[in-house]
Amino acid sequence: MSEVETMKMDRNENTDGLGKYAVINLRKLNETCGHAGMFHRWSPEVEQALKTLEEVGALEWGRVGEQDEFFVVKLKDLFAPGALRGYAAMADGVDPEWAAEVREMLPRSGIDSPYCKRPD
Repeated sequence: MSEVETMKMDRNENTDGLGKYAVINLRKLNETCGHAGMFHRWSPEVEQALKTLEEVGALEWGRVGEQDEFFVVKLKDLFAPGALRGYAAMADGVDPEWAAEVREMLPRSGIDSPYCKRPD
């Protein structure tokens, strides 16, 4: 296995509880902003805010097949425990401390989350 960058749970180290990432729900953003014109997905203000975040490298679109492609799983997702267990199992051989941090989220995931719901 090649040398890979180490990840840690940033939110466990920050007193404000915020982590490394925030999630923007683009569907909700579309609903809130409405149609902004023929060639614009969002209002000029929202477009500028997103452009600013993108220019400073703080926005990852997660486009399929690109370096920043991602799959987001919220802890309230009914199937999150399976994802967390599988992820932790794969991480165990490389970084047991990271795997343990991932497992610490299990008691707040899936049906154990007060916000549990099926993914949409």
